[in-house]
Amino acid sequence: MKYRTILIFFTILAGISLQCQANTLFEKEFLTNSKDTTETDSSEKIVKFTIRPSVGLTYGDSNIDGERITNLQWLATVNSDFTFISRKFDLSSTLFMQYGQKKEEGQDPVKLQDAFILSVTPSIPLIKLPPIRLFLETTAETNLGKGFIDENPTSFLDPLFLYQTLFIGQKHYSFQKEDKTTWELTYGVGYAFQQTLNKNFEIEHDLVGNNSSFESGFSGIIEFNVKSQITETINFVLNAKAVALSRENFFQDFDASRRSVLVRSGLFINKIGIEYNYHQVHDLNLSENAMVDQSIMLTISF
Repeated sequence: MKYRTILIFFTILAGISLQCQANTLFEKEFLTNSKDTTETDSSEKIVKFTIRPSVGLTYGDSNIDGERITNLQWLATVNSDFTFISRKFDLSSTLFMQYGQKKEEGQDPVKLQDAFILSVTPSIPLIKLPPIRLFLETTAETNLGKGFIDENPTSFLDPLFLYQTLFIGQKHYSFQKEDKTTWELTYGVGYAFQQTLNKNFEIEHDLVGNNSSFESGFSGIIEFNVKSQITETINFVLNAKAVALSRENFFQDFDASRRSVLVRSGLFINKIGIEYNYHQVHDLNLSENAMVDQSIMLTISF
């Protein structure tokens, strides 16, 4: 039964379908062939840095039965990615920030979406054939502004979810200088340490499988990034990441595991684009139900 549960866990993780985004402002590319990072020559390096803030606005004005109602919805996002690849050491970092509000005339603003996720992942090669790497990922997740989760008040760093996972896996990429499409794929399994820090936010003590103190368990991660320059002015970007972190009672209650999916994608014509963002978190320390934020919006990039 235990082995079947483990198989189900990683089968679900590997089967998640992903989509995402990124937009390069600074890029150095020196490789000409697709390969695994353990095959990089000592003289070959890749350095990539991406940062793209954007904002989307929706304005509504209606007049029904003599009553005029106006509303404004806005959503601001910041996507930033850094990648360094060499023969003996790799380093990647991602930052995702998102905040939006809805304001109706005569009413207080209502927060629509809110997220802050920062990840830093160094890695080193272990085996050349098959190409196996050792990764150490550190991630922090919180909210930017005040809000509520199941009527519990939240604010910046309250609650704050932290995890650090040491995992074994592979990292493949294709950064061909003459190619208009580049991509990265990272995946692996390992062991993670995690903690949910809170100040005023009340942890859901009555939920099965929850523990707001220090926790540990198995981890599974898969991340995919792609960028395609369709024409000189049109770009498509896709970035996705799925993470599963088990807890101490994993074999008794699979639902107690934390699962998260982050999707960032978009089609851009110069500075104007259509963006789709999807963020889902299942964590019994925070809520009995899965928390989902998603948006599709016409945006302006800076």
